[in-house]
Amino acid sequence: MSFLYQDSNWLAVNKPSGISTHSAYKGDMGLVEWLLLHHDLQVHICSRLDKETSGVLLFGLNPAAVARAQVIHEQEQAEKTYFFIAGKSSKSSWICSDPLDHKPCKTHFVTIQEGSAYTLYKALIHRGRTHQIRRHAAASGIPLLGDTEYKGPAFSRLCLHCSKVDWPEIEHPLRVELPHWFFQCLDTLSEEVTILAIAEKRYPFLSGITDCCRLIHRGEFSKNVAIDKYGEWLCVTGFDETLPAKQLLHKMQHLLDSLSHFCDCRGGVVKTNLRDPHKRKLFADITTWGKAIPDSFLVHEHDLHFGVQLNSRQHTGLFLDHRDSRRRIAKAATGKRVVNLFAFTCSFSVYALAAGAEVVFSVDLAAGCLKHGRENVALNQLAKTGNAKFIKEDTRKWLARQIRKKQTNESGFNPFDLIICDPPVFAAAGKGRSFHVEKEWPSLVRDVHTILANDGEALFSNNHQAGSEAFYYNCLKEVFSKVTRLKPPLDFPQVMEQALHVRIYWCRK
Repeated sequence: MSFLYQDSNWLAVNKPSGISTHSAYKGDMGLVEWLLLHHDLQVHICSRLDKETSGVLLFGLNPAAVARAQVIHEQEQAEKTYFFIAGKSSKSSWICSDPLDHKPCKTHFVTIQEGSAYTLYKALIHRGRTHQIRRHAAASGIPLLGDTEYKGPAFSRLCLHCSKVDWPEIEHPLRVELPHWFFQCLDTLSEEVTILAIAEKRYPFLSGITDCCRLIHRGEFSKNVAIDKYGEWLCVTGFDETLPAKQLLHKMQHLLDSLSHFCDCRGGVVKTNLRDPHKRKLFADITTWGKAIPDSFLVHEHDLHFGVQLNSRQHTGLFLDHRDSRRRIAKAATGKRVVNLFAFTCSFSVYALAAGAEVVFSVDLAAGCLKHGRENVALNQLAKTGNAKFIKEDTRKWLARQIRKKQTNESGFNPFDLIICDPPVFAAAGKGRSFHVEKEWPSLVRDVHTILANDGEALFSNNHQAGSEAFYYNCLKEVFSKVTRLKPPLDFPQVMEQALHVRIYWCRK
């Protein structure tokens, strides 16, 4: 996270493209909500940037600061400098004063640098109306690159960046350098430029809380490729089973070298994902490039550490799409009795233990996952208290056993305050008894509700993208008094015509 300035009244951040200033609906994650969740900062809006606009964004830290900001804007005491990319103009400098939404406003445009394909412009404003620069640029005949709403050419992001804010109550100007790929855009929209423009939506913004993130989500650059960053290494997943990992690496080598340089990585691994991994490994083949990758190494999220394995043909050991969910669990777990069902490598358990949970039960049928989970708990120095319990058992059997205990002695049954239920889409459960999430979901929902305390909460999720989201949501609504759909993290956006990568629900009994 790039904090630019903070005092008792003001907070300035370097906002990335791809996140709104504030949430649009319950369960959404704007920058306001993100700062509260991940940095415990309660901020107040005194100016905005569009979702796809990057750069300097100023918040007030108290209501009095917001009131002063209103006066500053009304009296036009602040000046904001933006840069953007668009087609060529015959003018070198001009002012557009077209009213917007029946309100007066003015934008001063300056041509900065012409390329063979596009031109870099500077725009100065004192107070902003909705989409002011975008609308005034379009009215001037130069709609922004990436601004299809105002008839600009399509691109992987809106090429608009707030580079400087002169604020009367802050002594020095607030500055953010222009993304270096902006200048590469002027001559050609190459694959390298496209991939860097996407990656910059997450890195280095997320580096303030973790050294892991998804740089390229499946469908953003290619429907058959996703690229993750784990510490100093990249992990490329290819979803075309007919294209071996070595061929995919050869095809993308130049792009991966550029991406490695951009995000300070030393090399990485390319894996071919199996569409039907049942009874097999998750990945068909693997190849690497760059420096040799350790068999196991540590990554961090907030102040916690987790072991990951990129050379394995199974999952790395840490699901990046649950970063926000883990933080939510931490905020809810203090003093609580917590159950982590389908615990995998126990990252939710680590967060709950670190937050001071009374006890955390990690339930999983896979002994290897629980061994990895014990290691994660130990390396965060959370094992000595004895409140971490590891249970190797089919989750369905464990739930049934808890329900029998409650039925046998309800007054003596100690319910659970917080339950995490993140089942796989499919799993072999031994003795020919397989697990299908769509089939098991209704009973999982009922059983979790049964053993939950009256004021308890539960986090449900799954990544069954082929399944009906309405089915999963309605099953929860049938038994829980309140169900909130939660948006996946910033680096797992919903790509057009594709289902959400993961469905996440926060439920109250």
